[in-house]
Amino acid sequence: MKKVKNILIFGAGSVGTHHANAARTLNCNVLICDINFSKFKYMKNNLYPKRYGNWDNKIKFISYQDVLETNNIYDLIIIGVPPKNHLILLKKCFVYLKFKKILVEKPLCVFNQSFSFIKQQKYKNKIYCGFNHSISKSFLFLINLILKKKIGKIKNIEINWKEDFKLILKAHPWIKSLKQSYLSNLNKGGGGCHEYSHAVHLAIIFKNILFKNKIQISQSIVYKKKKNLYYDSVAQITFKDKLRSINLNIDTISNPCQKNIKLFGDKGTIFWERKIEKNYEKIEIRKSKNLDYKFFKLTRRDDFINQIRSLLFKKKRYNDLSNIKLRSAVEVMNILKKIFKHV
Repeated sequence: MKKVKNILIFGAGSVGTHHANAARTLNCNVLICDINFSKFKYMKNNLYPKRYGNWDNKIKFISYQDVLETNNIYDLIIIGVPPKNHLILLKKCFVYLKFKKILVEKPLCVFNQSFSFIKQQKYKNKIYCGFNHSISKSFLFLINLILKKKIGKIKNIEINWKEDFKLILKAHPWIKSLKQSYLSNLNKGGGGCHEYSHAVHLAIIFKNILFKNKIQISQSIVYKKKKNLYYDSVAQITFKDKLRSINLNIDTISNPCQKNIKLFGDKGTIFWERKIEKNYEKIEIRKSKNLDYKFFKLTRRDDFINQIRSLLFKKKRYNDLSNIKLRSAVEVMNILKKIFKHV
């Protein structure tokens, strides 16, 4: 009989709810920890049932005071709290808890926080970051097309990750306005480039595959500055060498949202699109007069199930973790530090 995996989740909010459901779908033991018990009650009575039907009584709560005194060995710890608290909890886990792996939700931290202490930790190879889009079947298929030079030599890539923050608030009805959320404050991990840092992450993956020469990085950023609001609302980031460029466009004002990647090669084009509201990701390959499509069925729930399955189970088709290892998260943070260095 297979041993049941033990999962500890910090944070009884939206992302904690997604992770809890994913872990229970995979028949794991789930402990939720939050500094505020009322958040767990809201998760149990409102949030979880609205998203996933009935509450799962096998999901248990543990207080922050009690969790640091447990002697459990956790197969996976998930840190799903606001970004400014990620590193604080990470340090606590290093000191007080026993674990096999830790998943920190994206981004690793806030752009102006120091994460250098992680490099000295014996646990650094056990840390992952929640860039779950990068291990989806469609994205891994896309990377394979690039490596096989399906459209020849790639000259340019355009990444668009555009979604109105109002759409995020709509999915989180307990937040009455943007100013009540960390999303409205760049220094708390808010703004477009923090919240949509998975788009920065995708750009870095392409950069590491395609760029051999020294690169230049430039940015153009529009900030939203009002009373109680200070964050980047629109950003354009360009990675460029002598042969090619990657142009990343992020905004927090587009409705309907756009999440797509366009690759331009000397033998054709590839278009990848994420339409989570329609439950799919799509790849379109155009070469000369030929046009091929490939659809991948996907829900938001699948993002989390696939990620936890990949982290916990050793079957080959589940364990492609290279894109969510710590080094990728550090690269993302180095980009964020660079583009916000004058803030």
